[in-house]
This record gives sequence, C-alpha cells and structure tokens, in this order.
Amino acid sequence: MGISRSVRSLAVAASAAVLCSVAPATAAVADDTGAVITFDGISSDAGGDGTVSAGQTVTGTTDVTFTVQADPDDEPTQAVVSITGSGAYQGTGTVKRTFALNPGDCLPSCTLHATLDTAATQQFGGAANGVAAPLVNDGANTVHVEVDSPRPRVVTANTAVTVDNGRPAVTLPDLPGDDAWTSHQPVGLSADDELSLRATATGDNGVSRVRYFSSGSVWPAPVDLTAPESGATWTTTLDTSAVPAGLYAGGVYVVAYDKDGRAGSPVRADTLVDHGFTITPKLDSVIRPDETTTSVTYAYPSALDKKFPSNLNYAYPVSTTVSLDGTAQATTPVTDSTYQGNTAGFLADLGDLPYGAHTLTFDTVDNRGAHGRTDLPVRVVSEVTPTWTDGFQDFPVAGSSRKFAATTSAADGVSRAEHWTLDVDGTTFATGSYPAQPAGTWKTTTTGVHDVTLTIVSQYGDTTVRSMATRVLAATTTQLSGPATSTYGGKATFTATVTRTGAEPAAGAKVSFQYKRAGTTTWKTQGTVTADSAGKASYATTARYNGVWRAVTAAKNLTWASSTSKTLTAHVKAVLTVGKPAAKAVHGKSVSFTAHSSPYVKGTALRFQARQKDGTWKTLGSATLTTGGTATAKLAFSRKGTWTLRVYRPATTDLTDTYSSSWTVKVS
Repeated sequence: MGISRSVRSLAVAASAAVLCSVAPATAAVADDTGAVITFDGISSDAGGDGTVSAGQTVTGTTDVTFTVQADPDDEPTQAVVSITGSGAYQGTGTVKRTFALNPGDCLPSCTLHATLDTAATQQFGGAANGVAAPLVNDGANTVHVEVDSPRPRVVTANTAVTVDNGRPAVTLPDLPGDDAWTSHQPVGLSADDELSLRATATGDNGVSRVRYFSSGSVWPAPVDLTAPESGATWTTTLDTSAVPAGLYAGGVYVVAYDKDGRAGSPVRADTLVDHGFTITPKLDSVIRPDETTTSVTYAYPSALDKKFPSNLNYAYPVSTTVSLDGTAQATTPVTDSTYQGNTAGFLADLGDLPYGAHTLTFDTVDNRGAHGRTDLPVRVVSEVTPTWTDGFQDFPVAGSSRKFAATTSAADGVSRAEHWTLDVDGTTFATGSYPAQPAGTWKTTTTGVHDVTLTIVSQYGDTTVRSMATRVLAATTTQLSGPATSTYGGKATFTATVTRTGAEPAAGAKVSFQYKRAGTTTWKTQGTVTADSAGKASYATTARYNGVWRAVTAAKNLTWASSTSKTLTAHVKAVLTVGKPAAKAVHGKSVSFTAHSSPYVKGTALRFQARQKDGTWKTLGSATLTTGGTATAKLAFSRKGTWTLRVYRPATTDLTDTYSSSWTVKVS
C-alpha cells in the first residue's frame, strides 16, 4: 500500500489491506465546520462504473472511495468506513475498515479507498446450531463514513445502497414484527405444551430447508420445518412441554437455506411459553344453595408473574367458565378491572345450586389461550332449621325454672342437628348431640330481656344460629294481715303488703281483697286498692259473717307477675248484752234475766251459764231469741252465796261463739 503527494510521503494504517491515496488540493478548508466528506465512487461484484447513486445495488466485494478535506486547525485523526444492516433481522453485523491518520495526511485533502465484503458471515446462535449468518442483511443498507478530529469533533457522511447477495429470506406470518410491540402488550408466538410454527421462505436460488433453532439450552434441538406441497409456507409443531414458562424474546430464531446451503438472515421468533396457571376457588366443600358467589385466585409461574405494570406484558386470564357436574353454570367475561393486572383474583357467580353432592369445575382461559382448571367436590346442603316448641309461651318469673325445647328439620332431607347448644346471654345451660332434640332448663335470675340462643352444627359442619328474646318478670309476694275476730256490725280493716324481686316495695300494685263467706265456695272481690310507695294497700269493711280473706296482686304488664297471699280466717261474733240484770236473789226462788243479741236468727237459743268452782261454766237455763232480738230466762239458785253469770250464744256457720260480759248475783 503506497501513498504519494508532492510535499512528503504519508503512511496510512488500515484494519485490512486497503489502497489509499492522498491527492493534492489548491488550498486548505478555511471555515470551522470540520472535515468535509465526499463520496467519489462505489462499485462491487455486481458491476457498475463506480458512480455513486442513491440506493444502488451492491453484491459481494464492494469498493468505496471517498475524499476528506480538512484545515490545519482541525486535522482528522481517524476515518472509519462501514456498511451496516438495517436491523430488520437478527444476525445483523457491521463490515468496516478503519484508517489511522497522521498530521498532514489530509491537508488540504486526502482520498481514501476501502474494500468491504458484504457477503461476510459469522457463526450465529452457538456452534451447535451451525448457522453461518450474513453480517450484512440483504436489502436496504447504508454506507457510513465517520471522520474524527482531536477537538473532539465527529463528521459523518452516508449514502444508501441495496445489498443483494441472493440470500434466502424468511418471514413469520404469525409474528407481526417489532413495530407491533407496545409497552404493555408484546406480540409474539404463543405456546402451551406445543408450538405451531409457520414460516414463509423465498430466495433467488431457491430454498432447500427452513430451520428452527435456539441460542439457549432450554429449548429443544434444532428442527427443520416441513416443506410445503405448494406455495412458500413451511410448517412444524414443536413440543414445548419441557420448556420453562416465560417470554423468550431474542433467544429463538428461524433461518432459511438456499440450494447451495447458504443461510439467510435469521428471523427472531419471539415466543411466549405459557403452560397455564393454577386457580384456587375460595369456597368451602360444604355450601348452601344461596351462596352463589365464590372468590377465585390464580397464580402463574414466577417467570410470568410480574409486578404491576410488568404483568400486563405477559399473560392474564380473560374468561372463567364454572360447570356443575359437567354442565356450564356460569361464565365470567373479561374486564380490565377483574383480570388484567389484578393478581388478587376475581369473582364467579355460581347461581342457584341443587342440593346434594356435586363437582364444580372452574376452567379459566388466558389471553394466550392457556387454561387453568380445577375440580372442586362440594356438597350443597340446607341449614338445619329449629322450631321452638316450649319456652316462649309466656313470660318466666325471676327465680323460676323455664324449659326451652325445639325440634329441627332440613330442606335437603339429610342435614341434621349433629351437635347443639342452648345459651342465655352467652352462658350455656344445655348441650346435646344427635339424636337428642334441643332441650334444656334454665334457672331464671335477673329480671329484664334475655336472649335465648340455639346453635346447631350439622354433620357437615354447617352452623345455624337462632335467637329469640324472652322477658323475665319480677316475682311478687303478697302478705295479708287483719283481725282474726270482729264484732258483728263493726269495722274490720285488712292490709296487704306487696314486695317484688329484690325485696323492693311494689309501689303502684293493684291489690284485690277477696272474701269467701263461710259455708260457700266462691271468692268475691270486695275492693281493689293501689299500693302506696311502701307497697301497702288497706281495705276496711263492716263485719257480718264468718269467712276467709285473701289479697291478690295483679300482674303488671312486662314488669312483674301476679301473686296471692295466704288466706286469713276472719271470725265474726254476735253482739250479746244483758240489760240491767238483778244483783240479788233468794235461793229457791226464780229470777228473770233478759239478754239482747243481734243479728237475729230464728231459732237461736241463748244459754245462761254460771261459773263453777273449778272454773268451768254450767248452763242454768236457756231461752230462744225473739224477733226483737231478746231472750228471757228464769233462773233459780240452789244455794246461798255469790254467783257469777254470763250469757253464751253458740257458734253457727255465720257467727263464731259469743259470750256476754259476766255479772254477779248475791243469793241469800
């Protein structure tokens, strides 16, 4: 390689054997724009006279000649000429030559010449694949010149060429290309357990085979596609079941070979391997027919399960079908808020389900066509419904015992009360198990409203809780006091004292005073009195006949219960007097004594009695009352001395024994 100019010789270093010459110029570049680059000629094995034209076709070895003009203040230090592929295919490389320039080499100008091999190849995708891929793709390319100076300053120049080395070309009709990719939705081939691959291959020298290969170790060995019977589309089906899930961008390729065995530029076959995902219904194995909504979560392998928003770049479910015993029950459509970017899951509406044992199948398909499926055995049962049979017929009274009882039934005809618990205000008072029906006795304590709760657990673990309120009334105690004996026609006052639970006065209680005349069986209310603040109520009456009294305290609505006092026997004695009896008498001679008594009862006999030395009384005579209420008896005294006398009226049903006041008679 030699360079000559009129001033001195200049040695030019290049990266390969390159002819370079420096031509003299009349003057240096005077402006401050740096070097000026001019393309002088381009020619190749395709022929041509070296004329530079936009987009001219070049083949094989290509000669590029260009001139660099510079000024003394901005001398170039390096020039690089290259031809670079368009980037439309994988395997794109660069063929280039580099010139090291010394001071003065390009003053005022120099002409450089480089030979570029556009048909150069390199091993691509690993030695095992044996793909000698062209560095420069056929098609539109650019010849690029770059001149560097120490300022630093870089000046470039480009000219378009079309490379045509007759390499076969391949396209993937199912892979739209890089321009179809967005930040959220990559476009690629989709594979589950297998990948269906189509490739369209053409070439001036024909196509001998089309090969699929991978630059990584996770994919299967290289596979040759099947040639078409007609047309240009080659096909194959690949087993990807052993390939880990993930997005393989830039790792798998398809390449075509011509009849001479030359490889074309490999096409990147971006592929999403989606073996599906797992779904987990959050639903108990025992459910009720009205539980129609279930939450379902899904999980992809870690290679596809990315954080927001990266997860939008891969795969996500778009539809779920829920089947009952093989029959579709419901389908949940895709919505952005339900699926895309929502790794928490989604809801599926099951609708009404029949009773019994069934299998629910959840089948979810994602945007790549992969499925996640699970079968969930369920039993649809009804709740066990109780019917109270005892305990709520009235209000219990504090201090009493109350039995609560219920029967149970189930609409499904199978569920039963396997275990049950009865409690009041959270405190258990009875438990039991099948076949015993719920029942228990509660000892009432405090007054007020209490919650009686029956909790039933079926043999399937299904729980039913039923509560009812019951009000506990205060108990009352009524005590009656009054005269045991009264005088006919006189006043008799009876007093009732009423207390309630807690020994508190039952102020305001309504107390009825009831009387049953001796010899009868009917109680009659004589009067009703309201108890005062001390719980006392009094009733006054005129004594007439023997009888029994009682006090009845009425129940107060939602407050206390009624109570009845013990009975009180009240006797009534007659009015019995002796009018001015004789104080002296002679023994052996009769003396008349007249007694007055009321009420008059026909046939009533009065007995006139004398007290004996031993204290007993002896009847000396008797007389029957007249209608005027008097009775007169003639008495004779058998001895001298002082006699003590009285009148006795024997008891009847209506009146008790009555005695007059005693008097004395001196007998001479």
